[in-house]
Amino acid sequence: MNTLSGKPIRPTRLVPTLVLALALAAGCATQQQPPGATGATSSAAAVARTPDAILADAVEATGGAAWHTHKTARLKLTIAFQGMAMGGPAEHFQTDTDKSLTVTTLPGVGPISEGTNGRVFWSQDPVNGLRYLEGAEAEQARIEACWNADLKAHELYQKIEVAADSPAGLECLVQTPKAGAPIRNCYDRQSHLQVSQEGTRATAQGDVPFRTVVKDWRTLGGIKMAYSSETQAGPITIVTTINEVAFDQPMDDKMFDPPAPAAK
Repeated sequence: MNTLSGKPIRPTRLVPTLVLALALAAGCATQQQPPGATGATSSAAAVARTPDAILADAVEATGGAAWHTHKTARLKLTIAFQGMAMGGPAEHFQTDTDKSLTVTTLPGVGPISEGTNGRVFWSQDPVNGLRYLEGAEAEQARIEACWNADLKAHELYQKIEVAADSPAGLECLVQTPKAGAPIRNCYDRQSHLQVSQEGTRATAQGDVPFRTVVKDWRTLGGIKMAYSSETQAGPITIVTTINEVAFDQPMDDKMFDPPAPAAK
């Protein structure tokens, strides 16, 4: 087992799932405008590469074969809403069979959970109660529960294209899921590490545009992780920090099942 006190592990796709759910549960992030432009486009001299080449380099940059050496990951996080004196702890459980569970506690809001046992995708919070996710929400959850979505990109997305307007120094992919809006992932041309992700998050309250920036990459258990992330959802800025990571702890499969509906 490997543990570390620090900030976030690889799945940058966890960030939109978690923080946008929190913002919505708090009644903070509805009816916002799409994110702004991402910057100047890359120069014509930059060599265009295929989506598969970009994805392969991204996987290799974050550990390559090391992704197959671990079976589970447990993360302890802190979520902070900048300028709002609001935030709280969260815990994320993940398996290499694409099962996941995230539980967050916000003072004044209560517990917020989202999970999947690989078949059913569900969420539960004090605002919406227990919900079984369908359509775009289910596809988002499927992608974000994946042990490494870059490895399984062709299974998860119906279309993957290189963005024609990638900022200088970056290679950006526009990935369209089987349901829902496209996601734009940008990678550094030199290190091949992910720099940002943006798109529109489908929620029970409506669609919410977001943009997440990840940085401070470090290595743990052979896997390179972004230890800091910041998400902009409308006027709200949410900072996600992971305080502890543990690989290969035993996990009961039943923990990923949806909770029993509350008795009437």
